[in-house]
Amino acid sequence: LRSSDDYQRGLITIAFITVLFSSNSPVLHAAFAGTETSPPPVLLLNAAVSVVALVGLLLGGETLESNAPLTNSLETTRTTTTTTAPTTTTILLPGQENGNSLLTLQAGCELGIWKFLGTTANLFGLALTTAGHGALLIQLTTLIVPVVQGIQGVPIPTRIQVAVALALAGVVCFTQDPTGTPSAMGDALCVLAAIFYATYDLRLFAWGKRVAARELITTKIGTQALLSVLLLVVVGGKEAMEFWAHEGNNVETWKAIVPVILWSGVAVNAVAPFLQVSGQQVVGPTRCQTIYASQPLWAAIISYFWLGETIGWQGMVGGTAFLSALFLAATAEAPDENCGEDVCEV
Repeated sequence: LRSSDDYQRGLITIAFITVLFSSNSPVLHAAFAGTETSPPPVLLLNAAVSVVALVGLLLGGETLESNAPLTNSLETTRTTTTTTAPTTTTILLPGQENGNSLLTLQAGCELGIWKFLGTTANLFGLALTTAGHGALLIQLTTLIVPVVQGIQGVPIPTRIQVAVALALAGVVCFTQDPTGTPSAMGDALCVLAAIFYATYDLRLFAWGKRVAARELITTKIGTQALLSVLLLVVVGGKEAMEFWAHEGNNVETWKAIVPVILWSGVAVNAVAPFLQVSGQQVVGPTRCQTIYASQPLWAAIISYFWLGETIGWQGMVGGTAFLSALFLAATAEAPDENCGEDVCEV
């Protein structure tokens, strides 16, 4: 059961995650636009970010789990199970299963595949289009998630429907903004990434009810890292070796790339997904996607001050639509505590 306090804390968690996710497009785009020499190969950057995320979670996952801002109701009902190693603990939320390694592997592999596909398509898109366009088109998930849930029979409140419509209007408005150097191919790849990310979010909501957060996210990132490295070796190995031969001793190149890898790997791909598990269980994927719809606005602000990207009047109108969608989602009533699991989402 979810109280009003639970819901508000869940919104705060999702809002924080939104800020982290918002920084990803400008940060990654900076790796391609911020170097004075050759930009890094997309597959090399993709593998590096995934591996760093995995290492960061393996080293700090237990600390992150113990300090995760769970909601009140989850905090009071979670249990701690100690394994044969006295220093290893697993925090379980209601409904999650412990010790089912096969279930954890299945969940993590599925989520890892969707995240790998989304991240790879997103990186290729950001290498071609602007950070603002990339960040906004990714938010087509705002439309995809509730549409899929509606098809599955989940009732969507009128306020959320209006918020989704506003978010979609913002997407359309932004895509009409010719400011900068957007690319049709880059935009198309970002749309493809949005489809993969939407599938990931929906499946995360389902698996997050059954598998403990640390095991789920660690297995997911492990799968994502493995696939990214394999793709690099099989497809991008030659390009990566040529880049290393030309730029391996260039300090300025690595000054531009290493911070990008660390931020995107640790903050965006390790910390944010971990917090997303608990936050999304309370707020629900549809409301989460509406709040996530504000990402392009924050990404545009970051891109303006950091990369010098600007937007036209279409972007201004789109930003207003996103803020309106965020307000509608944040002020929507909390789910009825007495409703059943199948309808509590709304």
